[in-house]
Amino acid sequence: MHLLPVPRAATAERHSNHKLRRQRMSDESHPRPNGPWQVLGSAEIYRDPWLVLTKDDVIRPDGRPGTHTVTRFKDGVSVLPLDAEGFVFLTEEFHYAQGRRGIEVISGGVEAGEDFLSAAARELREEVGIVASRWMPLGVVDPLTSQAIAPISLFLAEGLSFVEASPDGTETIRRLRVPFAEAVEMVMRSEITHSGSCVLILKAARLLIGRPGRQ
Repeated sequence: MHLLPVPRAATAERHSNHKLRRQRMSDESHPRPNGPWQVLGSAEIYRDPWLVLTKDDVIRPDGRPGTHTVTRFKDGVSVLPLDAEGFVFLTEEFHYAQGRRGIEVISGGVEAGEDFLSAAARELREEVGIVASRWMPLGVVDPLTSQAIAPISLFLAEGLSFVEASPDGTETIRRLRVPFAEAVEMVMRSEITHSGSCVLILKAARLLIGRPGRQ
């Protein structure tokens, strides 16, 4: 069997990548506490524009050694637009990971340099062509807590006007307008399963109970 020589450039690249991985490895001279866990070191093993995956060497709460992976997603926003007639706007869209179409509120990621409200306004305009003049923040939801950091900031948007939408090339979005009470029932029937959407719709329902003309 004849082995082809590895090109020098490829060898240099391999050594460079190995050096980069070692640079990304944070070896603690002393264990770093994380609640009842002790972190001995952390290595970044994957990165793309949406997430960073790291693997930690740890001492578990029971005192045994182990590893723990953490995925840090880009911060997200979710928006529920409510019009003057009591209807809300939702999206129906195919989601690659789920392999099916789903219904949810307007959602997306926060870009570098954006605050949460600016990101929410941008996503609302881009995905469904809506501009809102009144905004109410409704807190944050952490949809995954054991092995992921993926906070979603929630907003209720009112005072709506309409412009042309400009969705991303990966998005095939159909805008839906449904009575707000029906959106709540869609959550209860598990027709809406996106966690940020569920929490936002139910929080908004709780908030709006006391408004004149609403039950």
